[in-house]
Amino acid sequence: MRGVYRSSEKLAPPCTSDQRVALTHSLPAKKLKMSRILILLEHTENRRLLSEWLGSKGDSQSRPYEVLLSDSQVREGYAVPLLDESFDLCILDGAALNHLWEWVQAKKKAEQPVFLPFLLLTVRPDVKMITRHLWQSIDDLVTKPIEKLELQARVEILLRSRRLSLELKIANDKLQNEINERNQTQAALVESQAKLSTLIKNSSDIIGILESDGTIRYKSPSTQSLLGFSPEELEGKNHFDFVHPDDYQKAKEQFQNGLNNPGNTQASEYRFRHKDGSWHYLEAKSNFIDNHVNQIVVNSRDITERKQAEEEVRNALKKERELIELKSRFVSMVSHEIRTPLNVILASAQILERYSEKWSAQKKNEFFSRIKDSVKKMTELLNDVLLIGKAELGKADLNPVQLDLEKFCTELVAELQMGTGGNHRINFVKKSQNADAYVDKKLLRHILNNLLSNAIKYSPHGSLVHFELSCQDAEAIFEIKDEGIGIPVEDQPKLFEAFHRSSNARNITGTGLGLSVVKQCVDIHGGKIAVESELGVGTTFTVTLPIEPPEKQSESPK
Repeated sequence: MRGVYRSSEKLAPPCTSDQRVALTHSLPAKKLKMSRILILLEHTENRRLLSEWLGSKGDSQSRPYEVLLSDSQVREGYAVPLLDESFDLCILDGAALNHLWEWVQAKKKAEQPVFLPFLLLTVRPDVKMITRHLWQSIDDLVTKPIEKLELQARVEILLRSRRLSLELKIANDKLQNEINERNQTQAALVESQAKLSTLIKNSSDIIGILESDGTIRYKSPSTQSLLGFSPEELEGKNHFDFVHPDDYQKAKEQFQNGLNNPGNTQASEYRFRHKDGSWHYLEAKSNFIDNHVNQIVVNSRDITERKQAEEEVRNALKKERELIELKSRFVSMVSHEIRTPLNVILASAQILERYSEKWSAQKKNEFFSRIKDSVKKMTELLNDVLLIGKAELGKADLNPVQLDLEKFCTELVAELQMGTGGNHRINFVKKSQNADAYVDKKLLRHILNNLLSNAIKYSPHGSLVHFELSCQDAEAIFEIKDEGIGIPVEDQPKLFEAFHRSSNARNITGTGLGLSVVKQCVDIHGGKIAVESELGVGTTFTVTLPIEPPEKQSESPK
């Protein structure tokens, strides 16, 4: 396995021993990253035939492969160079697995948590012989004689699973980076608070002397810099006339405690009016002078910035808890919503493997349809997660095009109506003459498809969904009303948060992403969304979007 050369779609002439042939099945490279397939088979003819199968063009759009072939017999001691190879799928036979099973397990472990698939080609009697390595090392197997279409389908399923696994890891790493950034922000705030506290302790305090009734007899010069008043402007006035009404009673009680408990320091915090009319938080410590003078010394310092920092820390901690909860929901959702279709794919593939020779083409197509539907479901889920992530990072783009809203909505309703199987009816009504608009077609489809699908999902069979379109004052208004279960009042404030689901919808299948996607799409458009709902009666969503050309929207006053 020392020499390596690559060729294009056309197969190269027979190669000398110890050479690997890289066969590239070509589609435009800019559309998709090329997948690498490593083939370790004992027989030369099998390697050649398998290369042709994977390199040939089918009727359907296929993926680009780079196939790595070994022309030398797989033996112990020859596998060491493979440790440096990177690939997305390895196809091997029983002989290779028997010699390289430790390498296979090491490769899979090194790739974790990303899925690295291994496909075994073997005759049925060999399965029992390699059982000790099979379930620890192999993700799928094909028994000889091998059908070309079956092999290509297995390869595509395994490569698609690897791509989804890579995308999931990227999304998870992105989420972890966001958590780390939040932690760093929190640490920075805590550090800022510590520095601020040190600064306050070393700053000049306001020293004042008050009569027992609160009359100010003395204020130190620092009053000017901290509160804007000169000492002369405050002396002779009542201290509590400058205290915030909400803090007056508490500040008065602390002051009275100082009078009643000579020798004990009384500490209090309250807002004091600055000369400019703003309110400053003061931390005051009061000490009774003596019984003869009947006055109190008040040492005050401005803690307004510290209060603001504490509020920022509380907000940061709140956001951190929300992020942790969001991650928990994400992991929970992914473990269910991704695992379920993957199980369907695996089960369908195994059933097809066992019974495909006995079944008709129609029967096989039923299972192929299940596999395609499961892949579509996972793709839609990942697209929703990526759309939300882009929107939160401000990277989602708005691409408005001129669109006939009436035609667009009519086609969407027909599409959804066909999918309900006659269990629901959507009544679409247009209430204006002009339905031309400049909107992002893709984002609008996200909005209406999610809202109409939810109206159907959460409504009883046979119920009617009302869908109304009207255009007025350079805006399009979409109103979708159902006769479903309704949304509890306590759930409505969190309705558009990712992964949040209403308490009365937990037993209905869903990811909790739909309304979050809707809200993000509406925000990207610069529109508005409102909801009205009553339990047991139904829910109405109203979406308002600007529909003027982009140049006119930029000229409109904010």
